[in-house]
Amino acid sequence: MILGKLLSRNDRGELLVGHEWWFTAALIVAITVFYYGFVDSRDSCTGFFFFELKHDLIGSLYLIPFVYATVILGLVGAATSWVVCLVVLVPRLLQYSLGVDSFLYNMVFLGLPLLVAVTVLLELQWRARHRELMAERECERRMHIERVFKVQEEERQRICQALHDDVLQRLLSIGYVAESLSAAESVANPEARIRVSQIRDESRGLAAHLRRLSYDIRPSILDSLGLVPAANWLINRLQQETGIEARLVTKGRPQRCRAEVETTAFRIVQEALNNVRRHSSASEVVVTVGFVPGHLVVEVSDNGVGFASKQVMRQLVPNGHLGLLGIRQRVASLGGTLTITSRPTNGTRIRAKLPLAADHAVGLQQNTRGAQASIS
Repeated sequence: MILGKLLSRNDRGELLVGHEWWFTAALIVAITVFYYGFVDSRDSCTGFFFFELKHDLIGSLYLIPFVYATVILGLVGAATSWVVCLVVLVPRLLQYSLGVDSFLYNMVFLGLPLLVAVTVLLELQWRARHRELMAERECERRMHIERVFKVQEEERQRICQALHDDVLQRLLSIGYVAESLSAAESVANPEARIRVSQIRDESRGLAAHLRRLSYDIRPSILDSLGLVPAANWLINRLQQETGIEARLVTKGRPQRCRAEVETTAFRIVQEALNNVRRHSSASEVVVTVGFVPGHLVVEVSDNGVGFASKQVMRQLVPNGHLGLLGIRQRVASLGGTLTITSRPTNGTRIRAKLPLAADHAVGLQQNTRGAQASIS
C-alpha cells in the first residue's frame, strides 16, 4: 500500500522536492562523515568498520538510506540513492579493497539490493497498472450493462405505450361495436346475436389480458407516481391473486429518485414477489422501502420454505433461472450491494442498497470490486 502511494507520487513528479528525499540525503551525508571521519581517526566508533574489513565488506551502512529511499520514494528513489551511495563509496572501495576479487565482491554485494529492489518495484508497478486496467474494464462493463437495462426499459415503455394507445383502444372499440350490435333490433337471428356477444366478450377479455400484460412489462404508475405507489400496487395484486398476507413498510421520508434507481428497486420487488408466489409457499411477506441519506434500501422478506441460497445461486444459469441473476446485474450496474439470505424452512430475505448518486467512477475507486452480492 505504501509503495503504491509512493509510485503515484512519483508519477506526479514530487520525488525530489519532498522531505523524504532530504532525509535520505542527510542519512547518506551522516554515513559518509562516519566512514571518512570517525573510521579514519580510529576512535571508539570504528568497531563496525573493522567488522566489515573482517568479512571483506565495505560500505554496508549505506544500505540503510538505500532501503529507506526504496520504501518511501519508490523506483526513482532507489536508483538515485544507490547511485549517490556508490559515488561516495567508490574511493573507499579502491582504498580498502584487498584486491580485484575483493573489489568485485563488494560491487556485487552493493548491486544485489538494487537488482532486488528494481525487480520488486517493477512488479508492483505492473500489478498496480493491472489493477487500474481491471477497474477500468469493470467500469466499462457496468456502464454497458446499465445502458442495456436502460434501453430495455425504454423498449418496454414504448411497447406498453403502443399497447395502451393502439391495440387496447382498438379492442375496446370492437367490444363497443359488438355490444351495440347485440343490442340492436336489426339482428334478429339468435345465433348471430350469440356470435356478436362472443366477439364482445372475447375482445373485452383480451383487452383486460393485454392491460395486465402491459402492467407487468412496465406499469405506468411507476413513471407517474414513483416507487412507493408502484410497490404498493404489486403488493395489492399479490394479495388479490394469491391470498398471501403482504404489507409495505416505508422508512425515512419518501422521495422521487432518478429513473434508474426507481426502476431497479421496482424490478427487485417484482422479482422477489414473483418468487414468493411461485416457490416460497409463504403466508406472509413484508416489503420495506427505506430512504436513507445517499441510498435507497429495498428489502423483501417472507416466511416461506426458503432454500439453500449458495447452491441455488450457483445453478441459476444452468437451470435457466435468470431472475435473481438479473437483479444482481442491475444492482451491480448502479454500484449497489445485494444480500440474499435464506435457509430451508426459515424464509428468504432479499436486501438491496442502491446509491442515489450516479457517479460510478468514485464508487469504483473506493471499492475496486464495485457492487457485491452477498449470499448466506
